[in-house]
Amino acid sequence: MLRLLAPAKINLALDVLGRRADGYHQVVMVMQTISLVDTVTVTVNEGDTAIRLAGGTEEAPPDRDNLVYRAAHLLSEAAGLSCGVQIHLEKVIPVAAGLAGGSSDAAATVKAMNRLFGLRWSDIDMEALLARLGSDIPFLVRGGTALATGRGEIVHRLPPAPNFWVVLVKPPFGASTPQVYKALGAPALPEPLPWPEAMTPETTPTGTASQRVMAALQAGDYGALLAALGNDLEQVTLEWHPVLKEIKGQLERLGCDRALMSGSGPTILGFTASEATARSVAAAMNEQWGPQQYRVLTARTLEREEADEWSADCCR
Repeated sequence: MLRLLAPAKINLALDVLGRRADGYHQVVMVMQTISLVDTVTVTVNEGDTAIRLAGGTEEAPPDRDNLVYRAAHLLSEAAGLSCGVQIHLEKVIPVAAGLAGGSSDAAATVKAMNRLFGLRWSDIDMEALLARLGSDIPFLVRGGTALATGRGEIVHRLPPAPNFWVVLVKPPFGASTPQVYKALGAPALPEPLPWPEAMTPETTPTGTASQRVMAALQAGDYGALLAALGNDLEQVTLEWHPVLKEIKGQLERLGCDRALMSGSGPTILGFTASEATARSVAAAMNEQWGPQQYRVLTARTLEREEADEWSADCCR
C-alpha cells in the first residue's frame, strides 16, 4: 500500500497566444502547487487484474469516467501489468474549481503505481503518458513551480516562488474550461507557429504575464510577482459571473495584496505574504459567503520536495 498527497495547482500567469490548427489553444502558463491536498491510497490486488476506485465525491464519483480510473487503466495497459489495484480517494480540493484536483489525483495514482510495481518510469515517461488524458496532468507529476507551454502539457521547472499564502474562494458553481476558451475568441495562429512549442524562460514571448512572473521568480521578489500576475481567461468567467468581481475586490479590501482567478475559474485567489492575514481574511470571507455555500480555504506554496516529504510521512 502507498499513500501519496495530490496537491492543488494555481496559475500565477496564464497567457493564451492563439488557437492552433488542431483546435487546441497555444498557451504559456506559470503554475504553482499549494498545500491544499487530496490523499490517494493505492493497494496492489494480487491475482486480480481489476482496477477498483473508492471515495471521491458526488461531483467526482468513483466510476470509469473518473480521471484516476482512466490514468490507472492507461498505465496498466502501457506497462502490461498483471495485477490490478484498489484506489481510495480522500477529496479536499474542490471539484470544477480551476485547481486541477482531479488531474493531481490522476498524477499521484500513476506515481504510486510506478513505485508499487517497480516500473522505474521517469517523470518524463509519466508526463508523456498522462498528456493523453489532460493538458495539466503532466505538470502535476512534478509540481512545485513550473512553466507550461504547448497546450499546457510541456513542462519546464522554474526557481521556487517566494513563500506566500492564498485565500481561496470557490463559488457554488463551476466553469467549463472548453466553453471559457471558446468564448475568449482567441485568433487563429499561423502554421508553422512563430514560437517553439517547448518554450523556455528565454523563448517566452515578450510582454506576457508569464514572462513578467518568471522575471520576478528569478529575482525572488514577492512584490514584483504580485504586479506580474495575470490570467487571460479571467475576463470571460468574470463577465459570466459578476459576483466574482465582488469577491476579488473584497479580498483586497480585507487585506490581501492582490486577487486573481485561477485557471478557467471560478475560484478566486487572494495573495498575501502573511499566514495571519490569510487566516483573518478567510474568517471574514467565510462569515459572509459560507452561508451561501461558498467554500473558503487557505493554503501556502508547496514545492515538490516538501510534497514528497509529506507523502513519505504518510507511508510511515
